[in-house]
Amino acid sequence: MCSSDLGGNTATADGCDDLCVVETGFVCSGEPSTCNTVVCGDGLVQGSETCDDGNTTPGDGCSDLCAIENGFSCGGEPSTCNTTCGDGIIAGPEICDDGNTTTADGCDDLCVVETGFVCSGEPSTCNTVCGDGVPAGTETCDDGNLV
Repeated sequence: MCSSDLGGNTATADGCDDLCVVETGFVCSGEPSTCNTVVCGDGLVQGSETCDDGNTTPGDGCSDLCAIENGFSCGGEPSTCNTTCGDGIIAGPEICDDGNTTTADGCDDLCVVETGFVCSGEPSTCNTVCGDGVPAGTETCDDGNLV
């Protein structure tokens, strides 16, 4: 709800309509109400925005519609977004994400593929590479060839 100004403003398109209901795209506060438009990319989390990192660049955790992107968590104003390694979703700088933060299983606790492994999919499945010269995982040896 919003309150009209002391002069009895019943105009629409100013954030508070003639029935004193906050209009779509606005945020209002105080009595009489002061209304501002919600602008994605201004660094302020307002209205239906779940984040606002000060830009409208998708793929950085906060979308161009100011919604938290899958695989990220965001907070603050302007929003700071971080990936969540171990959630099974490859996001941001993550190379793999196998749904855990266990090391020595191919995808480490920073969501980077470990030496001697190849990972693919979401959540990531990691396998050793026999013949690469790196004994990893359940390999007991790896002499760099398949002979």
